[in-house]
Amino acid sequence: MSTRTVVIKYGGHAMDQDELNAAFADDMAFLQQRMRLVVVHGGGPQINALLGRLAIASHFEKGLRVTDADTMQAVEMVLCGEVNKRVVSRFLQHGARAAGVSGRDGGLLRARVKDPVLGLVGEVDQVDPALLSCLLDGGFLPVVAPVASGPEGQALNINADTAAGAVAGALQADFFVLISDVPGVLDAQKQLIPSLSRERIAALMEAEVISGGMIPKVQACLHALDQGCQRALILDGRQPSSLRRYLLDGEPLGTVVTA
Repeated sequence: MSTRTVVIKYGGHAMDQDELNAAFADDMAFLQQRMRLVVVHGGGPQINALLGRLAIASHFEKGLRVTDADTMQAVEMVLCGEVNKRVVSRFLQHGARAAGVSGRDGGLLRARVKDPVLGLVGEVDQVDPALLSCLLDGGFLPVVAPVASGPEGQALNINADTAAGAVAGALQADFFVLISDVPGVLDAQKQLIPSLSRERIAALMEAEVISGGMIPKVQACLHALDQGCQRALILDGRQPSSLRRYLLDGEPLGTVVTA
């Protein structure tokens, strides 16, 4: 098996369709025989569904969920319970050797409150990848729920893109791949941008071409690269086996972010 390490963020919307989920799980089983994989999953739609049932309104600021105490409790239930175990179970069914953890396990993710306006939303301060390294060395594929421990031990909600970028940087990953439900980063004419530099990202954010949920995605890519990750990519999870095609066949897919 190659010693290459790949950190993958698996998007909440990309997890909505059974057929795509099955194909992704097959790819994980296939790729695990060839490289070291870590998956950090989202769960936005699943969180929205539970909050709807609980009659808790959702609010977003700059692509991040405003998180009060009741929302945080629901977020942790969904991410660390329902979604994490569903992803692990699916990977196991398709032949991948997966193990689920949250960012609170083993002190993996430590964070502080990002902005009081956002409530219990965390900014990652420290990543301790020891637990992930143990699992990887044991032949497991870690599946990480993006919840961190705050300074007082409280649970903090971490944007999944942000958490995945922090993990990719800490592991000095060869690849950081954000799998989502868009082709990549689009320009003002809605055309795919194949490659993005830090300077062009800043310009597109200033022009509000990059906005909403795409902001934490590009910022996560830049953070991963700054921390020593080799390559960062935003990839369309709706394309069959797009990850396998990119990693093994070198197909020019998605948007590559360069430092």
